[in-house]
Amino acid sequence: MHLVSFALATAISYVLGVVSALIFPVLGAPGVSALYVSAAIYVPLAIWMGMWGCLAGYVSCFFLGLWPSGYSPLLSSVWSVADFLEGLMPLLFFRMLKVDPNFAIKRPTAAKAFKPLVAVGVALLIIGLIVQIYLGATYGEPFVSVYKYALYSGLALSIIGILVGAFVGEKRTWSTYIFSGVILASVVSGVWGAWALTLIPGLSPLPAGLFPVVFTGWAIGDIIVLAIIATALLTALTPMIKRSQIYVRRWWT
Repeated sequence: MHLVSFALATAISYVLGVVSALIFPVLGAPGVSALYVSAAIYVPLAIWMGMWGCLAGYVSCFFLGLWPSGYSPLLSSVWSVADFLEGLMPLLFFRMLKVDPNFAIKRPTAAKAFKPLVAVGVALLIIGLIVQIYLGATYGEPFVSVYKYALYSGLALSIIGILVGAFVGEKRTWSTYIFSGVILASVVSGVWGAWALTLIPGLSPLPAGLFPVVFTGWAIGDIIVLAIIATALLTALTPMIKRSQIYVRRWWT
């Protein structure tokens, strides 16, 4: 079950990574996306499936480095560690601190507010993506502005939802996820990815001066998808995943 789930998660992450890199590129950095949707797949998987989720991030990113990014196998093997680390950050904190991933909202009134906030946030993001893909990329304004407003409005609503969860949900779960699964995961991944692409002598394809550009686009994009999409997946699917055979309570089993 773990091998099958890992293979499926890797395939989905790769496809979403290719789409993200092609539609929302960080200019001058092939394979880097300003809205890397794949992160919202393998980061929750790391919380649910342990190291299998981290490996799904690494392998999918490795193939993304080969195509369509056009990097060498050696460089791809190095920069893919960024996605491995992105899944590893929340996994480390959840396992080392022995935090049970319980994203349920305890108070009924707060739960009624939390679910619409996250759901509308995801819906706005999806609407923005559709507008940008089919209209903004071809015709420009005003569709690009519609995409931006939808994106930031969805992010704002999701952040409010996360804060509601942090205050009235399982505090250890939510605080651990916000710190390690959204902020730290995005920053560590962005630092490694930008370093691999700009600062390794004789290997990095981009000039060192692009490090801030690559890091900023990488980290901010990942924070957005983790705050919106990953939060929705974790709150909706965690109870079901924990009852299934693919749930990993330790690192591999």
